[in-house]
Amino acid sequence: MNNIKIVGLGEVVVDWVAEVPRFPKPDEKLDAISENYFSGGVTANYLVAVSRLGTRCGFIGAVGDDDYGDFLIKDFKEEGIDTTHTLKLKNKKTPVNFIFVAKGEKTIIQSPYMKTTKINTKDIKSSYISGAKLLHTTIIHPQITEKAIKIAKKHDVKLSIDLEAQIAERGWKSLEKVLLKADVVILNREGAKKITKTHLPEEAAKKLVNYGIPRVIITIGKEGAIITTSDFQKRIPAFEVEKVIDTTGAGDTFNGAFSVAHWIKGWDLEKSCIFANAAAALKIQKLGARTGMPEENEVLNFLSRRNIDFLTY
Repeated sequence: MNNIKIVGLGEVVVDWVAEVPRFPKPDEKLDAISENYFSGGVTANYLVAVSRLGTRCGFIGAVGDDDYGDFLIKDFKEEGIDTTHTLKLKNKKTPVNFIFVAKGEKTIIQSPYMKTTKINTKDIKSSYISGAKLLHTTIIHPQITEKAIKIAKKHDVKLSIDLEAQIAERGWKSLEKVLLKADVVILNREGAKKITKTHLPEEAAKKLVNYGIPRVIITIGKEGAIITTSDFQKRIPAFEVEKVIDTTGAGDTFNGAFSVAHWIKGWDLEKSCIFANAAAALKIQKLGARTGMPEENEVLNFLSRRNIDFLTY
């Protein structure tokens, strides 16, 4: 028994982050306020959030045969994330994303190596997924994803999908087979708009539930999140913070916290989303996708300061 509760399948990258006073215009040069590099990647960030909240987890994916790859694997291990199935591929480059942060908002230039530095379907081991409670993925590599999902469904492992906007662009017909296997699909406002061709997030969520997805959560930035099932729909407000430093990784933090709360602790959807919003509120007060990701006691203290006795909520 590997005691892995949550398995993440997807991306791990290096984030080069430059703080700028504003986003530049075409052909304009700006002096950066600061420059840093961090471990990143949507799925990898998600797992860091999960691990810091006290749940054992592991990553299925790949890095390149370079110093960046060594850096990312070392960071995984320091975060307590299992790397048994994190492969270092010869003659491949580790993805590096470029992120610009201006007044708390971000723009991300994604590496082309996200698509080419990847495992093969034969690298996915059934026993690693079958012993977990939850498989979480972004569907970035369709064939690899489909094999992992097949294993998860065979062994009654729950499936969580983070549907990012660039994946949603593939369209419903392309993604339908995978999305309808999910126990929950979490997406942001832009992803919801692209997959459903609707503008209102509430309308988009209802459309996805009507398609057959049992639980849909749409994150709407500083407005919070919308939970939708066949029985109800509810907005869960975000928490205000004194100063937003960097929203990079806020969605990943939300997703990780929600997974721990709902699938591991067994809390209901509303309580899990409140917990996830609190975790994201803590994250956005620090620079870097992972820097502000909290531990459980930090989230509970944050809620307590807002007169929410979460343990008896």
